[in-house]
Amino acid sequence: MKTNIFLLIFAFSFTELSAQSDSIIIETILDSALVEYNTTVKIESNEEVLFKSNEEKIIDIVPSPEKELILKRMQLLDKSSPMDFAFNEINYKYIQKYLGRDIKLISRMLGVSPYYFPMMEQQLDRFQIPLELKYLAIVESALNPKARSYSGATGLWQFMYPTGKEYGLEVTSYIDERQDPLTSTEAACIYFVKLYEMFGDWNLVLAAYNGGPGYLKRVMDKTELTDYWDLRPHLRKETQGYVPAFIAVSYVMNFYKEHDIEIYNPNINFTNRDTISFQKLVPYNLFSEMFCVSTETLNYLNPSFKKELLLKGEVICLPEQVIMDIVRNEEYFYVFLERVYNREILINEERVVYSVEKGDYLGKIAKTYNISVPDIKEWNKLFSDNLSIGDTLILYVPKT
Repeated sequence: MKTNIFLLIFAFSFTELSAQSDSIIIETILDSALVEYNTTVKIESNEEVLFKSNEEKIIDIVPSPEKELILKRMQLLDKSSPMDFAFNEINYKYIQKYLGRDIKLISRMLGVSPYYFPMMEQQLDRFQIPLELKYLAIVESALNPKARSYSGATGLWQFMYPTGKEYGLEVTSYIDERQDPLTSTEAACIYFVKLYEMFGDWNLVLAAYNGGPGYLKRVMDKTELTDYWDLRPHLRKETQGYVPAFIAVSYVMNFYKEHDIEIYNPNINFTNRDTISFQKLVPYNLFSEMFCVSTETLNYLNPSFKKELLLKGEVICLPEQVIMDIVRNEEYFYVFLERVYNREILINEERVVYSVEKGDYLGKIAKTYNISVPDIKEWNKLFSDNLSIGDTLILYVPKT
């Protein structure tokens, strides 16, 4: 499905989605109640052991109390979900990774997830697939709708262009629905359903989502193996780590309190939001000037827009109070836009009257003032590049 993602830097300005409490809730249980130190688990052996790694064949005869705690918690996850939350040495190592060097990522995901998870849970529930698949978006994109990999996979679910088009995600010069949280989540759910129909096992679904269903089928046919943990050593390195990463993230996101992980609360405005559309194309800077909404907020609330333009007729997501201001001032807003387009009102630029000197040409003038040759020609109604000494040009120069 993708290669290692390259996470883009993005601002955390949010509004609230209407929450739906579909998520699986695991009640907090004291560690003392979780562990019965005299209890052991038999795993296809005459010896009584706590767990065994399917890959490395390592058996812990005397496991640490920490591993016993994690085992008990994993059993709770496993009982509450159709996903296979196996506990083995491989998954334990990945859990340690997220509890160690990647703990800041988990802290940040705990702060960001309330914005996305209710919507994801609603879609996953709609398609009757495990709600825990929401954690896959952390593995894929760290919940960044504008995340883009080196190979071009984009969005929360890291759809490649052909796969996105196959599942109805529109990509144009102005819009990329792979970056739209709701639309891309719906497409991901449809894809999950298709993969489950093909493989009938959620671990294999995850492996196919990462490596591609064709690739996974070829490896399965070659090895004649149908269990993910048996198949894992034969897979690409990235796909080998994909399922353990998902399991580890699911564990840590559920039991972060037990590991004293603090929630990083980004600068998120959890106010209500609503939608509106405009009769004209609106650049972000003009909208910000009129309604005091930062371009960072506009980018985050409308991540499917590839350029900083609110498109004519497209549904725009904005804070509810801002939409109320727009409705009250809509007529004046369009007059304001028209005056700006006609350069009767200047925003972040100034009018310069330039007299052409010897040696001047349009390219030189454009470079000097950080503007473009087509703009100079449009502003002055020029039909050629020819200039004469003493000609007067009107330039609209960005303010420094």
